[in-house]
Amino acid sequence: MRRTIAAVAFALLAAAPLRAQTQVLIVGGLGGEPKFVERFRMLGAELSGALHARFGIPDASIAWLGEDSTSRDPRYRGPSTRAAVEKQIEAIKARCAPGSQVVIIFIGHGAGTEAESRISLPGPDVTVADVKRWMDGFPQQRLAFVNLTSASGDFLPIIAAPGRVVITATKTGFERNESRFAEFFVKALSQDVADVDKDSRVSLLEAFRYAARETKRVYDNAAKLQTEHSQLDDDGSKQNTADPTGRGGQGMLARRFFLDARTAVTAAGGDAALAGLYSQKFELEVQVDSLRSRKASTPKEKYESDLEQVLIDLARKSREIRRAEGRP
Repeated sequence: MRRTIAAVAFALLAAAPLRAQTQVLIVGGLGGEPKFVERFRMLGAELSGALHARFGIPDASIAWLGEDSTSRDPRYRGPSTRAAVEKQIEAIKARCAPGSQVVIIFIGHGAGTEAESRISLPGPDVTVADVKRWMDGFPQQRLAFVNLTSASGDFLPIIAAPGRVVITATKTGFERNESRFAEFFVKALSQDVADVDKDSRVSLLEAFRYAARETKRVYDNAAKLQTEHSQLDDDGSKQNTADPTGRGGQGMLARRFFLDARTAVTAAGGDAALAGLYSQKFELEVQVDSLRSRKASTPKEKYESDLEQVLIDLARKSREIRRAEGRP
């Protein structure tokens, strides 16, 4: 009987929709100089490869545009012109189901301030107005817009909206020097360096915090004034921050925004009983975030009592999982 129940539970979990199916567009901008052309190409190749190899995103769901029109990478879709970017956006929109995730990442040079901000591409540049229009075309999806270009900061207050993670490499459009943040953000996703909570996953918040920390280290080690200050907004308030914690206010959505399409079944390696435990753990994590988002409107004693109980339940469930997996 137990085996039958376990088999039925496994079948139901396996048949359930993925928690988040992800579509990604990577755009490598105009380099201008050979060293930048090569750097942007390498970052695009490294990132697109990691999305497939580390996060299990199918090649068909990854589109990489760049200056290298001769690339044989299976995820390369051609030159990064404005028209090509818009074509890829429309293709993602056509195949993107409600509730899925869309991630758009720009690598390169930027210029301009506020409503004049733009990203340098071969031919006509992409403007902040273009990006806003494209983002508004996904009203039923979870969105992440990651602008790793120089002078990217002024994109944030225009693009930020509820249900979106917006990350920029700089604080304003006046921070125009070469961005080091981009290489560390890509490294956070392509190498095992940013998984702070050791859950074998890297969230956008973890990637952001790692890249921000390593960028600061570069300037500190060189005893130079830091000329770029990365920012994040994920609650639509447009009150961006350089140090989101994910424990309240900015960073809560990014903390739960993972690029891999992970379910309880995949987390458990196909084990039906373990999948049930992971499913319960995921739900408790959602409850924690929900409680924290309502902290300001909840009486202090009730908030603390409710949060304490859920955290205790989450700790117990995590202990159950560790024991079931034979971990200390």
